[in-house]
Amino acid sequence: MAYSFPKYYIALWLSLIRAIEENNTTQVKKVLRYCIGLPRGFAKTTFIKCLVAWLICHKMVHFVLIICATDPLAEAFLNDLDTILKSANIEALYGKWVPAKDSADTKKGFYQLRPLIIKARGSGTAVRGINEENRRPDFIICDDMQTKDNDESETDRARLFTWFVGTLLKTVTQRRSIVIYVGNMYSDHCILYLLKINPYWISLITGCILEDGTSLWPELYSVEDLYESFLHDESLGKADIWFAEMMNDPIESANSLLHGPFPKLPFEDLIPAPDASWITIDPAGFRKHSDDNVVAAHYLIDAKNFIAEMDGGVWNPRQTVECSLSMAIRHEAALIAIEAVGYQQTLAYWTRECMKEAKITGIEVVELKRPTNVTKERFIRNFISEIYDSNYYFLREADRAKFVWQATAFRIGRKDNRDDWLDCPAMGLEVRNQFSHMLKVRKDIRTGSKIARVRSNNTPF
Repeated sequence: MAYSFPKYYIALWLSLIRAIEENNTTQVKKVLRYCIGLPRGFAKTTFIKCLVAWLICHKMVHFVLIICATDPLAEAFLNDLDTILKSANIEALYGKWVPAKDSADTKKGFYQLRPLIIKARGSGTAVRGINEENRRPDFIICDDMQTKDNDESETDRARLFTWFVGTLLKTVTQRRSIVIYVGNMYSDHCILYLLKINPYWISLITGCILEDGTSLWPELYSVEDLYESFLHDESLGKADIWFAEMMNDPIESANSLLHGPFPKLPFEDLIPAPDASWITIDPAGFRKHSDDNVVAAHYLIDAKNFIAEMDGGVWNPRQTVECSLSMAIRHEAALIAIEAVGYQQTLAYWTRECMKEAKITGIEVVELKRPTNVTKERFIRNFISEIYDSNYYFLREADRAKFVWQATAFRIGRKDNRDDWLDCPAMGLEVRNQFSHMLKVRKDIRTGSKIARVRSNNTPF
């Protein structure tokens, strides 16, 4: 092992082992069914091989059936498992494994004075009535049994699912059996998804980036590595594939805010001087799990709109004010517009107080109210339409990536979406509607003291 397994893997291992141990010792036996979803490239197959080897060595299973997408893949899994059991460390601890029958798809013999059978099969093959030496499989491992190509074909998908339920699952003994399905969430009709929502299966599914913004396995892939891989796929118009394969979060095009890459900037190198500049603020709380407070600088250049810079974080009100004032001075913004909902409207008051304290003049602070007949989702979708119509652009790649990340994760119709990095730039359109007469470039902004600046964080996670 090159790296230590992360906490999630350890918890996953312990929960599986303890459940199987309890099932082996209790008087009432049952079938244990687990569906496990781990990101691509996160060693899920290696993890499962180690788990199967442990169960064999500790006499927890006696007839293992390995199912993969094809016979060669299943046989490769079996060969690796056989190699693990024959390794010097395993033999020193648990004894030798010398199968009497040793073929590409079957290993059968005695291990620790107990009969052991391991068979490998491709999905959809003949396993009905599988029974050797009066034994049925007591452990079935399905490792990437369904391919993306299979899931994309309605006919192939239905045929495989019928085989899985009607043939494969019926091979196990109904007393003291384990079935583990390991795969990726290709869509909301793939097998892993159907098992996830089934109450008779225990679902253990995660993505490569956790809720707190950290990597599932930092030693293996840093957040920066994952960010780069997302940007690559998104630049090719395949952000949905990245979310399915890496986050186990399928996105159907009908339920996505985005429908392709954004248009390219109308200029390549030199950014023209803006005709007007303004700031929008989407305030939030400052507790540990609050949404981000986000500040965006907007430009108007030749009747086109641009996001010049965005910054955000879990800031207290003073940090939010200081960041917005620093950004306004830096971009010579004539106006700061602050969303006025509930307590958030007090931020306009404190912004003016900070301006007095720092002796800043030349910037107007206004409260921005949303149209009452427009939902938050529609508000954001209107802004995205402006982007696709080439009326709004992001000048910085980091800002565009942050916006695309959150827009891709957004689920239409749900109430619990995070939208802080979507809402703040979208407010720029409403500023144009309500305060166009106040928009200009202010080169005469005056400051009486130095404004504390919050370090910009361009990481989109």
